[in-house]
Amino acid sequence: MSMSGEQRSRQACEPCRRKKSKCTAERPVCSFCQRLNLQCVYLPREQAKSDGHGNRVAKTRSSKDRFQALESEVNNIYNILISLSNPNDAATPGASTARVRESREDPSTEIPNILPRIGGSGTGSCFAPSHLEPPEEALDHLVEVYRTRIHFQPLPLLKLEGLRDRLVISSRFLLYSFLALSLNFGSHEFYKGREQEAVQFYTRSAQEATMKLAVEGIPKIEVIESLCLLAVKDLIGQKPARAWMTIGTASRLDTLRRLTRHDTSEAQTEDRSARCHWSVFILEKAFSPHVLDLSSSQDTPDYPLSAPLPASPPGYRDENCPPDLHVSEEVNKDLGINAYHIDMVSVWGDLTRYLHGIRSGNVETPWLPDSTHAKLSVRLYECEARVPQRHLLRNVCFSKRSMAEIMQQKEYWSPWLAMQMLSHASPAILNHPFIHLVAMRGNRGVPQSRLFLQQTVDLALFHSGWVFQFIQFCENLQYEINDPLIGHAVAATATIPWLFQFARDPKVSKKAYDDLGRCERFLSHISSTWPHITRKLEILQHLQYVAKEKLQEVSGSSTMISFQPQMLWELLDPKVCQMPQDGPTQGGVSQVSDVPDTRMRVTTQFVHPLLDEQAEQPNPPNPAGNAMYSFPPSPEDLEQVCLDEIFAHFPREEFYWLQG
Repeated sequence: MSMSGEQRSRQACEPCRRKKSKCTAERPVCSFCQRLNLQCVYLPREQAKSDGHGNRVAKTRSSKDRFQALESEVNNIYNILISLSNPNDAATPGASTARVRESREDPSTEIPNILPRIGGSGTGSCFAPSHLEPPEEALDHLVEVYRTRIHFQPLPLLKLEGLRDRLVISSRFLLYSFLALSLNFGSHEFYKGREQEAVQFYTRSAQEATMKLAVEGIPKIEVIESLCLLAVKDLIGQKPARAWMTIGTASRLDTLRRLTRHDTSEAQTEDRSARCHWSVFILEKAFSPHVLDLSSSQDTPDYPLSAPLPASPPGYRDENCPPDLHVSEEVNKDLGINAYHIDMVSVWGDLTRYLHGIRSGNVETPWLPDSTHAKLSVRLYECEARVPQRHLLRNVCFSKRSMAEIMQQKEYWSPWLAMQMLSHASPAILNHPFIHLVAMRGNRGVPQSRLFLQQTVDLALFHSGWVFQFIQFCENLQYEINDPLIGHAVAATATIPWLFQFARDPKVSKKAYDDLGRCERFLSHISSTWPHITRKLEILQHLQYVAKEKLQEVSGSSTMISFQPQMLWELLDPKVCQMPQDGPTQGGVSQVSDVPDTRMRVTTQFVHPLLDEQAEQPNPPNPAGNAMYSFPPSPEDLEQVCLDEIFAHFPREEFYWLQG
């Protein structure tokens, strides 16, 4: 009885009383305030009652008064943020500062759900402390920007149907994350040149709210969605380390959400949950595959709902599918284009991790059945076999459709195009000659299989050619690609034609040079949205400078060139971020080589399989000499590489180029 009476006599501290949580009543600081580093204050009982009475009176105020007070509070917060970034601005009133400090200390505080400006007409208004949220027409415009330039490039995160209405009623941190990302792709008259100011405000507000909830382990879908949007925004802002940490937070929070979720039969909720999970999965595989691995979880949801297959063009007849390739639909059930896109992103992430291991010195014998190379090859075969023939290029007729038709059904074409390009970029890089003839040479004592090396070159040439063929399709249609994952895949694949532009066979050399030109145009365009892609373009231009300045003709039919393997590695296995200890740079290219000096040869004469003999042709002028060059390398940082040495052990009549 005495203990019970003692408990009843305890008085809660002010932070616990405001939160309406049970206070442990330790003096001078309770456990709750100590854990959250809050100021623990115990007011006299009379004052607490008075405050409680005041709160009850405040609750009776009209909705109009409450909205006005809320708007004033937001204005005060905005003025404080502006004053912190611009010390010369007018000082913020002390009362507002106190209220903001109290809001930050209370972990239950969230950005309010509804602000008075949302959905308003906004006539004559623009972004300002009193007009933080866009009017209805501005939000409609940014939703359209998201649909055309962000959705499925690379994330299927937000369902387009009813997106604007959902943003209006959602938590403010989700809306602010959406606005912070979308304003990097388009603007509206509402912002009138203050886009960067708006992006900074939206980003700070969303980050503060989402991280506060994330560290408390509150696994709301809205929190994870907001983290995904902020991670993509940080990638645009060239903050890969922050994006990497945000992706990790989203991954752990999604794991917690799936462990604690309650079963539901609502299809809409399940699809939203699936989009959230697979968006985090794609971010991990595409931008942080070295450490994170959400794919190891066994409790994975179904794939997100896919857009329907577009109807065949008028007058099209399915005459391109040979009967011997026909597979019954009962055998090959269509899971939707989103499923096959996610499968290829997963393979790409595992391939990136494989390359990182090779760069770190983990060398294996690739043709052995238990090697990572063999396992990745099997996965590529399995992914290709799963795709129903209705989604194949010869049946969807991508290049024969109009731009208007593609834009109208972009929710299908965006994942389809990414799936197609990754399905060719992955085997091309898996069989990269540089990987098998330079990086794999650390496996001393094991002879290299000539047949295996023959196949790797054939596959690298064939699949890299298809990657640039899809780029040509998009150029012809004037279809804009904004997917940073595709940008990385194209830049990495470009290192294959860079090697084969030196071939003496004019067909091989010309095709390789043309592919490099397509790659340069593509990277130049996408780098306007994703600035980190500019570094990849600079490395390719640097390599072309080397091709012009360091190409040498030596005895016989050999061709000698000097270059840094580090430059190829920066395209194949880019680092999360460039640290100061990485060494000095020249033209954005690190001057420290992590590959020992080596010599490599590549055959510069090809015998095509349909010809028994090929007439000798004069050496064509090296097309690399016409490229644009920048960032001259330092001579002491280069190594001598003899290109004819790559396949010198092949009899010339046994070396074929598999033509597409």
